[in-house]
Parts: sequence; C-alpha cells; structure tokens
Amino acid sequence: MLSDNQALNSHLETVEQAKTFLKHISYHAYQRVMAPHVVSSAGAHMRHVIDHYLALKQGIEKGVVDYNLRHRESDVAHSTASALQAWDRIEHWLLDVYQSDMHEKLIVLNETSVEQTYVNEVNSTLGRELVFVSSHAIHHFSLLAIITSLQGQTTHALFGVAPSTATYQRAQA
Repeated sequence: MLSDNQALNSHLETVEQAKTFLKHISYHAYQRVMAPHVVSSAGAHMRHVIDHYLALKQGIEKGVVDYNLRHRESDVAHSTASALQAWDRIEHWLLDVYQSDMHEKLIVLNETSVEQTYVNEVNSTLGRELVFVSSHAIHHFSLLAIITSLQGQTTHALFGVAPSTATYQRAQA
C-alpha cells in the first residue's frame, strides 16, 4: 500500500507527463483531427482530462462530484499554453488536497448510456476518485500518443502506459 507521499508523487507524475506532452506538441498538431481514425483533436482529449480533474476539485467542496460537467468551449482545447496553465493549477491543487482525508465520502455522478440520458449516482471517497482521474488521464494519454503517431510524431515511451503494464514490462526485462 502506498503512503500518502507515494500516492501524491504518482499523481504528480501524471501531471508531469501531461506537461511534457504539451511542451512538445505544436499548435497545429494539438488542434488537428486525425479522422477517420480519431474524431477528436489532441486538444479535445486534453480538455476532457482536465475537465475530470476540475469536476473532482469542484465536487469536493460540495460533496458531489459531477463528471458530466464539461468546458467544451475552453481555451484548453485549443491552446497548449492554456492547458499548461490548467495543469499547473491542478498540480498546486493536488499538493493541497493531499492534506485532506483520503477517506472523505463523496457522491459521484456520471452518465453511463449513449442511448438515453442516464446518470449513475454512486458513493465513493476522495482517494478513490483521485485514482480514477489519474487512471482516466493515462487512458487518454494513450489516445494522445496514437494521435501524435498518426501525425508522424513520437511521445515518451511510457506516455499513456498503464502503471500495471509498466510494472509487468519491468518484470519481463
């Protein structure tokens, strides 16, 4: 089991991966949609990831996290500079939030159907939701790696790799 410090460091690692990606992608590549393979730009995926962190941050204050809240018109989807600023704010928030009780109870709202509007409401904890937003980010980072590879670019070898996959790969080496 991770200590709070180790857990915080793992979340800060996710932030650093996002920031490194943003520092190395061009304005054009960030906004380009690689249809028909991927129907959203790298910027749209990055905005989506940031939206989840923001939903958690806002939800802690109310005790209800609504992952359906999105900022689709945000500059974060179009500007790497705006996205970097958002990640800087997330990093500072993580440093603060790790002073909180990780067992703090939260209610989580999330739509789960594409056929109709249906919002699931479940009980969770702050610690569990921090794990979720980090895992969700890594999943989208793998999509970002695909988007950039379709554009002839490369990302860091571990960008978008699930931590359990990295552990498995280290054991195989």
